[in-house]
Formats: sequence, structure tokens, C-alpha cells
Amino acid sequence: MNYGYFSKDGKEYIISNAKTPTPWINYIYNGDYFSTISNNAGGMSYFKNPLHGRITRYRINDVPPDRPGKYLYIKDNDSGELWSLSWQPVGKNCDAYKTIHGFGYTRIESEIEEIKSSVLYFVPSDDNREIWKSLIKNNSNKVRHLSVYGYVEFALGHGLIDIINQCDDQHFNRVHFDKNINSIFATKTYWVTQSNGTQQQENQEWDQWVYFTVNHPVVKYETLRERFIGLYRNENNPEAIETGNLSCKDTDFGNTVGVLQIDIELQPGETKDVIFSLGVIPKTEFEEKKESVPGLFNDVDVVDSALLNVKAKWDSFFKNAFAVTPDDKVNTFMNYWIQYQAKVAFDVGRVASFYYWGISRGFGFRDTSQDVIAVTISEPQKAYERILFIARQMFTDGKVYHHFYNEGEGELTKHCDDPLWFILAVTEYIKETDDFSILEEKAPFADKGEGTILDHLFAVVTFVKNNLTKHNLPVFGRGDWNDTLDFIGGEDGGESVWGAMFYVAMLNKLIELLDHMKIIRNDIVELRDTIRKSIDEFCWDGEWYVRAFGAKGKKVGSKENKYGKIFINTQSWPAIADLPDKRRLLSSLDSAKKYLDSEIGPKICAPAYREIDLNIGLITRCVAGKKENAAVFNHPATWLIQAECMMGRGNQAFEYFKKLLPNRIDSDIFQAEPYVYSQYITSDEHSIPGKASHSWQTGTASWMYRISFDYILGVRPTYAGLLVDPVIPSEWKTFRVERVFRGTKYIIEVENPEAVEHGLRFIYVDGELIRGNVLPISKNEICNVKVVMGN
Repeated sequence: MNYGYFSKDGKEYIISNAKTPTPWINYIYNGDYFSTISNNAGGMSYFKNPLHGRITRYRINDVPPDRPGKYLYIKDNDSGELWSLSWQPVGKNCDAYKTIHGFGYTRIESEIEEIKSSVLYFVPSDDNREIWKSLIKNNSNKVRHLSVYGYVEFALGHGLIDIINQCDDQHFNRVHFDKNINSIFATKTYWVTQSNGTQQQENQEWDQWVYFTVNHPVVKYETLRERFIGLYRNENNPEAIETGNLSCKDTDFGNTVGVLQIDIELQPGETKDVIFSLGVIPKTEFEEKKESVPGLFNDVDVVDSALLNVKAKWDSFFKNAFAVTPDDKVNTFMNYWIQYQAKVAFDVGRVASFYYWGISRGFGFRDTSQDVIAVTISEPQKAYERILFIARQMFTDGKVYHHFYNEGEGELTKHCDDPLWFILAVTEYIKETDDFSILEEKAPFADKGEGTILDHLFAVVTFVKNNLTKHNLPVFGRGDWNDTLDFIGGEDGGESVWGAMFYVAMLNKLIELLDHMKIIRNDIVELRDTIRKSIDEFCWDGEWYVRAFGAKGKKVGSKENKYGKIFINTQSWPAIADLPDKRRLLSSLDSAKKYLDSEIGPKICAPAYREIDLNIGLITRCVAGKKENAAVFNHPATWLIQAECMMGRGNQAFEYFKKLLPNRIDSDIFQAEPYVYSQYITSDEHSIPGKASHSWQTGTASWMYRISFDYILGVRPTYAGLLVDPVIPSEWKTFRVERVFRGTKYIIEVENPEAVEHGLRFIYVDGELIRGNVLPISKNEICNVKVVMGN
């Protein structure tokens, strides 16, 4: 069953059935103020950090789900009828509602009891608030007397403490209504800033005041959840609305809420706007700004202008990489939704969604480094800043915090791959921008002293040297990219074959950078060559590469194994690492196709583990067909697409790409949002395949964005200029790419008269035939390129 569809221009996803299998969400934020918003107005809000700066509550895995949220209730004071401007929480007449998710905004439309409404949610680019702008129209032929209630449930401060120490934490909440300012204000007099669940008394208060306001005179208000909802009820039918008795009392304890009631009268055909704002003011500025800030967006023209600014910012992001292919669905995802998800992942991290509570893990070094590739094209300054940020999480020996928070608190683990992702972030940034000056920027190490970014890159090399086994393969430790292979090493520490391939690939990137700079580091070349030699000497299994060696040299990912005979990562990364034996590269990719591919997509491993193995780890404890235990795990599947492109096999690469598009599986089976990638899709190793989970916050989008443009369309940055090397389905006759690179828009028209997957005959740049396939750096605003493919 379909619950929605893309708009004609592809810029909005329209949910026509509000009763989606799971909450289908969107993100609205400006970099400091963040909010999630579902198709039924559920979601959380926070300032800067969802752990330390939580504004509102959101109960994960609650019954009913997706509560609480940003709710607007309407009560007809003549008939007594009650409904909400989103289908939930009241739940009246599902067919009357439609939700439109756009880039940085969500709009919910309905018509109930002949009252037509539209409520728009977004966060202005330059103000730390979320706006709920509603238009309410009387479509009946009689005068209507309505009460409108805005409702939000506060968390106020530390998100985890609000959950695990709620009984005590309630005593520090302070909420009051200021009649002169027409606003509710809320704060907390105690604030824990530890990242774990400690009850350490830090003797400080939350540094923010929250305000909740509306652009009509408030007639009644409420500050305590129990007084508003009543006992043994929920948000479906608040007792205070039913009785009309909001207490109009402030509170200094308890489960605090913000409820504002306004009354409006609508003549037949009349429309009125009702604008609620929920935002924060720093305590140090509160007395100065409390009277002026809440009402800044009470005017419709101001709100409309702010929305146009949000839309313009997203349009500016998308314009740097744009494609027109023969496949309209692919165009919609490539040009908009993949890029949008990749940017959200960069800005939000992996910390807050319907699946992640925002109360435990912070930024991941591995994830954050990979997310950089999502913004180097359109927002290189943000990539620059992020590189300096992650550099501060590195130690002088190259080790890094596996997870860390904005404030720099981190966790050291024994994952063997984390530091090397730093090489990817730095080299991709420089290729895109030609900004070698970043290598001279200084950043502190996490343990002592400081160094340039180049020093940090060399620290990574130190880490590699110190993390090799006697076979010159990486010590597996507590995981490589796959965190669930966490007990593979035993006392020996184990050996990661994928890690070895990854080390070679990243060292290749570093060596390329140093060669371009004419810096000679023979030790790095020798290190790369030694690891590369060990891969081919020890890790080939006959048809494919093994995944790892466990305690006492036991193979993992081998035909010798009962379960987990073959893993996807060690079949894709040989090509990405440019290993020398091309026959093995092709054989490993063919084996991935033969043993891992399915109707849904390629699995992360096969066959699934069906017995717990203490010498492998968490993967064997997970149900077969889900998560890392043989699910279709989207992130590593992107690398399979890249590898196929690097071997020139466009038909196979595009087949994988199409299979993994989120809207391909029926939504009653898929369940997650069909407009963004999920972390994984349940595979045919499970009795009920096709269900997706952990949507939005996955590295899939960043890689799909770059692989689709860099390797399928084949337009990617090098230090010398844009390289053009398409690897496409042979049925494509033409396509066009518009790519902004170092200040010039390259308009690249590609023709494929011989129906090939790969290969170039001619490239013309502004009418001139060039040699090779690297476009010369242009000084013009627009550079026109014609490419003819062929054998």
C-alpha cells in the first residue's frame, strides 16, 4: 500500500494517508535549534545538543507511538467537538489529513467540521525557535466560535536525567506565564552536564529559558501535565479542554507543559492566522530580551519571509550537483532527497530520531568523518570546520575518541578503523577546494600539545604502524567498521582483513596527497605495500576474500565456515583499495553477486548466523536477517556500487543502486519512510523480509550522494580538476550533469551512441577537444562540456 508520493518537482513528499506504519519524520533546524516533526506532529526539540539541551520530551517506543509532539487542538465552542490540526493526537477522521514534508519544513493540512486548516512547522535560519504557523478557515455558512490550544511537554535540560531520575528531577522545574509578554517561560534550576547517567550534583542551573508564545491574546494557560490531561488519560482527550477548565496556575515542580488557549471567531469564508513560537533565550540575556524576542515572528509577513529564506538556503545547497538522467525517480533522489538526507546526517549526527533517543551516544568519529563528504561540494566551509573539530578528538599516537559530544567528552575503544577516516575527510576536502592551507591549520591533540592537520594525518600513520599483527594485518580489537564483530580476536586480538583493505585505500589517498605536494615519505609507501602484500598472501579464499582471522587464526567469512561464509565489505574494498590482482577483484565481486544479492538488495553477509558464537560476538546473537546478521545493510552496499563502477560494470552498479532506493518496496512491508534511506532492510534470511529500520541517520546517504555523482555519473574531483569517467547502464543514451567546482558551473552533456557501460571517445570543453578525461580548471562562470562515450 502506498501512503504518499513525491510532488511533480520532486521537492516535497506528500503523505496522503496519515496512518503510516511508523512515524514518517522530517528535520527542521538551523544548526543550533533542532526539532524533529512527524507526519502526525510528534517529535522532540533541543538546543545544540539533545542530551544536554533538551527542550521537549519524546517518549521512544511508547504506546501509542510518536508522543508527545507539537500539538494544536481546536474545540468548537458551540458543538463541543474537538480535533487536532494533525491527525494525532485526537485521531479524528484520518482521511481528512495530508502531510507535506519539504526541505526544512513540514505542513499538515486538513478539513474537519467544515474548518479548513494548514499548519506549517519550520525553524528560521537566524533565530533559535520553531514556528507553528496555522491558517484556519471557516468553510461553513455560519459563524464559528473556536478555541485553539497549543500544547508542548517540557523536558528542560539533560535528556537522560529527565528519564532515569524523573522523580527527583521534577523538583527543579520552574514554569510561569507572563501576561504582559503573552508567553509561558520555563527553565530548570539544576543541570547535569555529565554525558552518562550520574547523579553528580554539579551545583548549576540550566543555562536557557524556554518561551512558548502566540500571536493572539492568551485567555487561559496551563503548566502542569496532570492538570491539563487529567488522570488515566493521554493527549487524545485532555480533560482540561473537555471541561474548559485550564487552571491558569504557574508551577515550581512536576511534569511541566506549556499550554496556551486563544479564542477566535470566524465569519463564513473568513481565514485567520494563528502563529505559535517555541524557542530559547540564554539566561545571561534573558532580562534584556524576554520582552522583545518571543513576539518577533507574530506577523505573517515576517514568518513567510523567514520560510523563503529557509527554502533559498536549501536550493543553494542543491544547485551545486544536479543531474538529468533518463530515470525520473533516480533524478528525484539524486538531486534532492539523497543530498537532503546526507546534509541532515552531517548536521544532526546519529543522535536524535524516531530510533535514537539522543541520550547516549554523541558524535561518532567514523560517522562524522564520512559525513564530511556530503558537504565538501556545497558547503566547503562547514567541511573545513568539521575537520578541525574531529582533529581535536585525536591523540598524539593517532588514536581517537570513538564517540564524543560537542563539548569534547569522549570514549576510547579498540576499534581498528576510526582514525583512518580522517584521511578521507581531509583529502576529499582538498580535492574539492584546492585549499591546501588547511594542512597548516593547528588543532590541539586530545592528550597533549597541538599540531597541524598534516601532523594529525601523520599521527594516523603512527596508529597504523602500531596496530599491525605479525601478519601485517590490523589488530581487529573490539570491531572495525562492523561493530558487531566485537569478540573476534580472543586473546590474540584477531586480524581484520577488511581493515587491511581499508588501510591500503586510505594510505593510497594520503600518498596521492603527499605526491601532489612533493613530500617524500617512503615509509608510508612501504607500509602500504607491506599491508597490500599480506592481503593477497593470506586472505584469498579461492573465490572471495575472507573477512577476518579470529583467535588462533580461525577464518571468518570463509567457505570453511557454517555461517557467515562471505561478507560484503571484503568483496568491495579490494577494488576500492586498488589491489593488484584484477582477476581476484572481479571474482570477489562476482561472488558478492552470486552469494549475497537478493531481490531486496545485497546482504551484508551470508548465510546468517543461527547459533551464538562467543568467539565472534554480537552479530551471532542478533536474529537472522536483521542488522549486521545478514540484513541488506545499506551503508556497505554503497561500496559495492562504487566497486562495480571502478571495474567498469555500469549495468550491475545501477541494478544495485535501483534496488536500494527507499520507495521500491511496498510501505506496509517496508514501514520506514520511503523518501530516505534506512540503516538496513530485513533480508530473505528472515521469515518476513522487506522491513526497514533506523531511517535517516545512516552513512548511506552521504556515500550514495557521492557515488551516484562521482562514479555512476562519473564526475568527481581530483587535485588537478574534475575527472569525467561515467559508468552507467548501457541503455542510457544521454544524460546531463551540472556540477559547481571551484567557482565554475560545469554543464556536462554526455552521449552514449554505442550503448556502452563505460569508456570515452571524445571530450570537448567549450568546443575544444581535450586529451585525457580531466577537465582543465576554468576561470569562467560557466563551462560547457560535451562527452561522447564509446569503445
